Amino acid sequence: FKRRGEEVTELRKRLRRTEAENSNLLKRISELETTLQILTDGGLVNSDEITVIGSLKRMTSSFEKSVKLAQRRADAWANKEPGGQLAYAIEETGAGARILADLVKSGALFDRVLPAAVNSPLLFSHTVSLYARAAELEQYVPEFVPIIERHLPSIEPHLEEILDQWEKIEPHLGYIIKNIDQLAPHCGPLVKHIDELLLYADEDEVHSRYFPELLEYIGYFAPRLDNLVAKKHLTYLRPHLPKITPHIMQLAPNVDRFTPYPSVSANADVLVWYFGWALQTPIIRTIVQIWFRIPGVPMFCSWLATHLPKRPVRGQCAGIECFTDDDFPTVSLRRGLKTKAAQTVYLWRRLKAEGGGLWKKWRG
Repeated sequence: FKRRGEEVTELRKRLRRTEAENSNLLKRISELETTLQILTDGGLVNSDEITVIGSLKRMTSSFEKSVKLAQRRADAWANKEPGGQLAYAIEETGAGARILADLVKSGALFDRVLPAAVNSPLLFSHTVSLYARAAELEQYVPEFVPIIERHLPSIEPHLEEILDQWEKIEPHLGYIIKNIDQLAPHCGPLVKHIDELLLYADEDEVHSRYFPELLEYIGYFAPRLDNLVAKKHLTYLRPHLPKITPHIMQLAPNVDRFTPYPSVSANADVLVWYFGWALQTPIIRTIVQIWFRIPGVPMFCSWLATHLPKRPVRGQCAGIECFTDDDFPTVSLRRGLKTKAAQTVYLWRRLKAEGGGLWKKWRG
């Protein structure tokens, strides 16, 4: 018995070491994907981007987007009041002049901003869009200076999208600035899918306590956002965030296998209620990780998610289903179902009223 106890102790130590190695490996993968994202955004991987023609194309595209943003802003001011475009130009020009004056006065323009801009030679192509948002950016300039120093090469390729979505980003700017070191390398996919990510931005709710843990895996999930958003996973997972976050370390390595099955995310609370204990038991969770790698298992989990009894998990809400804008039943479909139901009722009543013996025979 003593020898058997020593073997069990040694096995537990080995499992703990394996779990620590897996966690470190996952973080290392996240770091490598972060580096790859930075290189891709900076144009160091795509050979077309580092040529003169590629740079000119990028510069032209950025300048066109800047002009369109400025035009939309000016048109919005023109719709407010007569002479609105002139008032808009005066306000933005004054804000831009104050920003430059403050940067020169503090010495940050020549000591910090311009040296950082040397690493992003296409920054001047965004001048028009920066001018278009000068009044809104003015109050944040002191906080932006250290960000420009550290992360301008990562942010510059996506600056037009950031400024275009500024109304959505500004309410959460404090949280973004606080965690900019983790977020900046992935600003491309994050800004691209900002509408879906804003579902997770309710800092006043209890869900905010899960953000630090999720932030550790941002480098792992950011390159996969295109596929996750295409299958509506982010929308479906939002209500189940408190249930899945404690298991994030075990679930993250299997994201790619489960991406084709959005029903797993839509019913994540059901799966966690029935099988979450297996992800927390030391020996069994190792077996589960191996089981996840078997072909066909993600499809089987998807089937379980839709067929397991939901009442023990959701109570009176067991019959509620999740829909997004794209898969919600359309008006034509609902009208067709209603017509079909009316036809069925009519045929049923006719059979009952006119069938006579046929009705009795059918009932018998």
